[in-house]
Amino acid sequence: MGFRLRILSWWTPVWLQGKALDELAHSTINGLEKILNEYSPLENNAQGRKYDINEKIILKGDLDEKRRIMTTTHNELVETLISILGREEAILKGRKAMYNEGLLLGQRFKWLLGVGDDLQDLITAARIMYQVLGIDFVVEEKGQNEMIMRVNHCSLAHYYDLNTCKVLSAVDEGVVQGLNPDIQMMFTERITQGHDHCLASLKMILPMEE
Repeated sequence: MGFRLRILSWWTPVWLQGKALDELAHSTINGLEKILNEYSPLENNAQGRKYDINEKIILKGDLDEKRRIMTTTHNELVETLISILGREEAILKGRKAMYNEGLLLGQRFKWLLGVGDDLQDLITAARIMYQVLGIDFVVEEKGQNEMIMRVNHCSLAHYYDLNTCKVLSAVDEGVVQGLNPDIQMMFTERITQGHDHCLASLKMILPMEE
């Protein structure tokens, strides 16, 4: 484990958590606005105008308030997208866009945090990033090439509806792939579905036999 990752696993300053949350909000909100600009006529946009996807998102308040503002905005944008494209198409296109945003974020944080190829590095980095979002989880072994991540608390679930959760959870899946291209993540249960926890599988991507 690298020096930066080890230090941040012990203590992540609140100001750094806030900065990371701003970056996450900027990427995800602008990613959703980009879809709306592509598929929505001007008069159908929630704000009656084209979204400025170059506008830098800076959230106000402490971490809890920042999360509330971000998730409320996510809900509004996903709801608008559903009203334009229909639920199934909106979730499909939204998830694809959010996965791509997560992939870029994961690759960026892999470099910033100094994440190596070791599985423990991935779990440590995910714990640091999930701390920013107010998410607690444990990882359990399921088989030789698969593990299960169990989320026992998620502050975002207090605000998200199921549709938004399905779309935005693709960010997490993309981030994991960006942190370690050999690991694939997929959520199978969500708190927003009425469960008392979220479950996600973490699978090793095995090389194809020639």
